[in-house]
Amino acid sequence: MKLSTSFRWRTYAVALLFSAGVGAPLAAQTTDEGVRQALVAGSSARVILQFSSAAERDASFNRLLDRGAAVRATDTAGGPALVVSSSAATFSSEFDHATAVSLDARVAVASVTPARASRPRWSRASQQFQGFSRGSGISVAVIDSGVQPHADLRHIRKFQDFVNGGSSPIDNCGHGTHVAGLIAGDGTTSYGQYAGVDPGADLVVLRVLGDDCSGDTSDVIDALEWVARNHDAYNIKVVNLSLGHPVFESIAADPLVQAVERLSRQGVVVVTAAGNQGIDPRTHLPGYGGVGVPCNAPSSVCVGALDTKGTASFNDDEVATFSARGPTRFDLLAKPDLVAAGVKITSLSAPGSHLFTENPSLLVFGGNEGARHAAGYITLSGTSMSAPFVAGAAALMLKANHDLAANAVKLGLQFTARVLANTDGLTQGAGALNVTGAVRLARLINTNAPAEANWLRARVMPSSNLDAAGGLVRWGKRIIYGDRYIGSGAASVHLHRWDDNVVWGFDTLDDNIVWGDSEDVVWERDNVVWGDLDADNIVWGDNIVWGDSVVRGYWADNVVWGFWDDNVVWGDLTHDTLDNVVWGNDWDNIVWGDCTDALAGDNVVWGNSVLKSGGGR
Repeated sequence: MKLSTSFRWRTYAVALLFSAGVGAPLAAQTTDEGVRQALVAGSSARVILQFSSAAERDASFNRLLDRGAAVRATDTAGGPALVVSSSAATFSSEFDHATAVSLDARVAVASVTPARASRPRWSRASQQFQGFSRGSGISVAVIDSGVQPHADLRHIRKFQDFVNGGSSPIDNCGHGTHVAGLIAGDGTTSYGQYAGVDPGADLVVLRVLGDDCSGDTSDVIDALEWVARNHDAYNIKVVNLSLGHPVFESIAADPLVQAVERLSRQGVVVVTAAGNQGIDPRTHLPGYGGVGVPCNAPSSVCVGALDTKGTASFNDDEVATFSARGPTRFDLLAKPDLVAAGVKITSLSAPGSHLFTENPSLLVFGGNEGARHAAGYITLSGTSMSAPFVAGAAALMLKANHDLAANAVKLGLQFTARVLANTDGLTQGAGALNVTGAVRLARLINTNAPAEANWLRARVMPSSNLDAAGGLVRWGKRIIYGDRYIGSGAASVHLHRWDDNVVWGFDTLDDNIVWGDSEDVVWERDNVVWGDLDADNIVWGDNIVWGDSVVRGYWADNVVWGFWDDNVVWGDLTHDTLDNVVWGNDWDNIVWGDCTDALAGDNVVWGNSVLKSGGGR
């Protein structure tokens, strides 16, 4: 994967580097964009075919096998499926028999070589969680590149290898070990300095990425399905996914998104990394719309990267420029959900691994390596590092209150987050992670309270707390879900929307909540709804209403989600290109992000704005 030369970080940035595909979404999406590109090129590809019945699946299996394709049959909770590796001409013959066809896309962590070697500065993020009691009996599943045994990791309860089928812990990439340390490392090798968020948490490590830090979507789905079958046996309450791939289709059809949604419905909190595609490669300025899969899953806790500048003060905190911003492709959901430290983060190294051998300048000695004679730690950057901070915080919340639903954990993380000044919602989500506040809120919740009743044990809702360094942290009281902004009062009432059978963002089932109710606050005091609704709401269709203006035409006629280098416009446009969708800051066109100029008119603004007409919140 080619990396942009515009990235010049002093630490090794690790997270997801997403690239957009070509074209606009089809009206009826049965095959995703990656598959369509393979068909046009006549190339070979790995695809995932989903079927309505096992009989249909098995018949296709035999036909493809006869044609010489490499085929693997699988059964998921979502239904029977095939993983096929062959020429496009071979697998396309089965499209009429499948209900959905998706690219078995390569998932990966991306790396950016530092501009020059530099001993990393310590980040307060690694020690802001001191004071919490340890040992919860809760397991966190790390679906990544595996794990290498380390003196700081004492609670690896299970290891499963979906790459080579082994059962002995291994990590030839080094990424999974780093992530595991951020969640549950006890800091032994550094005398406690580089301890993780919850050293008492048990780890279940599922290897899906190979030596080169990449893997197949189908293996990630298999790992998620394994968690779905075994989460009770190992008490898995949280899953961390610091990996992903570009968005090729709507969330309603994407098999990886659907696997995340199924697991979330079982009460497991799925934490995902937003990705590193936060920079417009042409202008080298922050751009919008880069969040990838599976961070676009409505129920996942999608985490962007915060740059704390290595200081104890909150005043200089800002979202890292590389951190991917929303909205999500095709579905236009608001992501990320929150941000957490992701720049210059020191955690466990895996001696001999790819990251360890290729980046000697980033290695850190903890001082207690003993006879190992190898640096026990490495400093990395990226949203891949941000996600495990949130996963660890989720484990602490569930330790404080074992009965919390996965949705309640997600909303609690958002509600107690610290809002960053001058930063819009598609950049920071609900704000920066506030572990102390999230755990405090978790302890207050009475999950046995009846629906529609106040379920907080304290009469007065706390709105601030002190962090480990004694700084005051004010709760933002924001909840952003799907395409909705919910007022702060919703947190105090035990609503059915907090339960795990609720689908946030999409669904047609009668027993779930679909975000279409006009009484909910949606990005604006006037209840603007982003979706296919009637009356005066915004409709994403042939006539798209932006504020007081109507942009006519299909998405295909405008500049939407094409190649980064030729037809996606991130920045300024001239006044005669009014019908184009602009992902970025602009004068007269649609603005995704901050707009502080009152002359910008009736354009839609996601984030902070002085605009009153059509503006976002």
